[in-house]
Amino acid sequence: MMESLEILFEDKIILVINKPSGLMAERDKFKNPSVQDMVADYFNTLKLSQNTILGIVHRIDRPVSGVMLLAKKVSALRDLNKQFEEGKVEKIYYALVDKKPEKDEGTLLHYLFKDVKNKKAIIYKNSRKSAVKCELIYKYKGMLNDAFLLEIHPLTGKYHQIRAQLAFIGCPIIGDEKYGSKSKYKLDAICLHAHSIEFEHPAEKKKMKVSCEMPKDWKYVGNG
Repeated sequence: MMESLEILFEDKIILVINKPSGLMAERDKFKNPSVQDMVADYFNTLKLSQNTILGIVHRIDRPVSGVMLLAKKVSALRDLNKQFEEGKVEKIYYALVDKKPEKDEGTLLHYLFKDVKNKKAIIYKNSRKSAVKCELIYKYKGMLNDAFLLEIHPLTGKYHQIRAQLAFIGCPIIGDEKYGSKSKYKLDAICLHAHSIEFEHPAEKKKMKVSCEMPKDWKYVGNG
């Protein structure tokens, strides 16, 4: 554990942490607390080789918690970036939503437009100019207190994709007021958690999966 960052896996070339909700992935101009700054401080306490870097392989939205992968070598960063580009990385998310989907499981295929000005994703049912295809698979896992738990397998990795697609079908994520949730969670946080990530280790060339359990306070979350 480094400060409030839980280390899930670490070796000489990669680091996997459990990012808390409310924490930025990368530092910003407003000097908000970030994974990047906290890992940099952690690295400064270690005797690392001069060619060590702090490579952000992928990002998780500030209000989202869960597994986040970082690279410690340029070669590892390049390898992992290529795996993401080629769709070889598999991620599983958990979400608590306001409403149970009509079907217990299914595939959502939509078209997403990134509204940069309002920092929001706009979802369309059909293809249209400037909108990109986004797709995910969801499974209803049962109730958790008064909320509805979904397991989500994103097949694409677009801006706010999970949040926007679930809201589009009338199932906004609890706490996600930006996408229409009327239920409260906590400041700068929503009930979306990156549960696991599966990829090929850049050096060992073996599949590995790293996971972390959903936040403990989810069992107290409910509608209303």
